[in-house]
Amino acid sequence: MVRFLLSQGKPFLAAVLALTVLAAIIHFGRHVSPRYQGMSHNSQDDQDNQAGESGTHEVAGVASGPDYLTPQHFDFLIEDELAWLVSCRLPNGAFTQSPGGNTVIPYFPNLAARTLVVSNPEVVRDYILWYLSSLNKPDRWGLSGTICDFRVEYLPPGDTSGIAGDLTKIMMVPTANYDSADSYAATFLSLVAAYYFKTGDRELIRANFHDISLVANVVVELQDEDGLVFVKPGSRTKYLMDNAENYRGLLDWSQVLLEEGYLDEANRLKRVATRIKEGIFDVLYDPERGGFAWSLSPIWKRFPRDRKWYPDGVSQLYLVTCGLVSPDDPEAHAIWHTFVQNFPEWQAGVKKDRFPWTNVAVASLMMGDRDKALEFVDWVNQKYLLNSRPYPWYILESAYLVTLLELAVTSSTRQ
Repeated sequence: MVRFLLSQGKPFLAAVLALTVLAAIIHFGRHVSPRYQGMSHNSQDDQDNQAGESGTHEVAGVASGPDYLTPQHFDFLIEDELAWLVSCRLPNGAFTQSPGGNTVIPYFPNLAARTLVVSNPEVVRDYILWYLSSLNKPDRWGLSGTICDFRVEYLPPGDTSGIAGDLTKIMMVPTANYDSADSYAATFLSLVAAYYFKTGDRELIRANFHDISLVANVVVELQDEDGLVFVKPGSRTKYLMDNAENYRGLLDWSQVLLEEGYLDEANRLKRVATRIKEGIFDVLYDPERGGFAWSLSPIWKRFPRDRKWYPDGVSQLYLVTCGLVSPDDPEAHAIWHTFVQNFPEWQAGVKKDRFPWTNVAVASLMMGDRDKALEFVDWVNQKYLLNSRPYPWYILESAYLVTLLELAVTSSTRQ
């Protein structure tokens, strides 16, 4: 994840803590996993979103200069986006991909909820408790601490079989499957850490310590001899993005353990995280190519191809956003230089990918490329925010936009 310093209650650090990866799970058939593309597993979601899909591969230029993007306007956009995120919340504390959606994919709410720790800590607490109450003990592969995706059914007013809400009733239907075990677990650990350091809620940690430990153990159980972590039970594939998240999640949770006096467990997980980092640099890095393989399987290592956006190009950025490489490090500058060379107009939506990828703009701001980051905000504002957030806008894009705007406000006050 983000070597984004644990927040300690400061909005900037809390925002930076929210940088995590959108781990790219690309299976052997070269099909892109629905999780990483923000897609719904539910056909009704997909039908509802059809209207926003047309023209998603068009080159969309910046509609106007970003002069209007003042700190005051940033504050307005942040408040509006936080309200939209909260509107994705279900009565039981979970989050759908968009308001009224039919799918809960816990990876995405893990990241979205981290954005809410400052403004809505009680909402985050409810989500954490929902997540823990929904753990598999064990799942169908025999691993405890995982969580599956859910389909949401909205029940008519007279139906009493669901969970009572203010305006509606719902039924959560587990799919018995998940896109990845490692990233779901790791991003949840970072969420718990962000919540803890913001609120100081020791009671939640201690009352649920066993279950949170089960979640941490998912990453430990999936670690291979080379230090890298398999995506899930039964898979022999390891992903750069996932392992960046795994590294961040274990380090974040280990800081909570240190604060709470669990020194042995904290040190154990730090050692696991260190092995993950060593695996990334020793196994995935190729000095001749000057880049990192985005996946490793028994068959091959898959390295980034020129001008291939996802997962190739964006995977390298997670080394920065997850804190494996400092933005000041020459390696980080080389990564960003290569990315901009391959995608010189990414900030205007010029890429062969229909999703906005707001986290790339976060990386841009971290690397000091503020102009491109603000041009991206302007493009997103024109294309999505002023048009009622059509698909493919969803909770992950929204969460990263809040992070981006908060970083932009903080950096502008320092200039």
